[in-house]
Amino acid sequence: MGAACISVLTDQKYFKGSGVILEMAKKSSSLPILRKDFIVDEYQLHESVTMGADCILLIVAALSEDEFIKLYTKAKELNLDVLVEVHDAEELVIAQKVNADIIGINNRNLKNFKVDINTCIELSKNIDKEVIIVAESGIKDSKDISLMQKNNINSF
Repeated sequence: MGAACISVLTDQKYFKGSGVILEMAKKSSSLPILRKDFIVDEYQLHESVTMGADCILLIVAALSEDEFIKLYTKAKELNLDVLVEVHDAEELVIAQKVNADIIGINNRNLKNFKVDINTCIELSKNIDKEVIIVAESGIKDSKDISLMQKNNINSF
């Protein structure tokens, strides 16, 4: 098993990423490229296509429900895959309203920043088997990966 895609940070302010790095990754690999950024408007979706991204990250917690649905729908119209990031059951319900086919469960609690990998296990029980589940944050070693795999979570 190897990488299924390459995740590239393009947020400059907080992570010192850039679109140039994404473009370099696209030219250097045949793997799909995920643009990891704080996507909050439609312009960024068009920008993602121009950069060469195959997939974008939408963080449910960073958007209103209406904004999320609008951006998700537009991304799909632009033939972008969407990794939908959720942190809790309420956000998962919103992700499921658009029938998201890739859901990232972030194990980091945004209120206290504590990481609990059981978050992913518990939330995954409420997700259809056809959906790709990505475990985000807190995966430290092979034991954590084995635990995820035992719970049918195979992307990290």
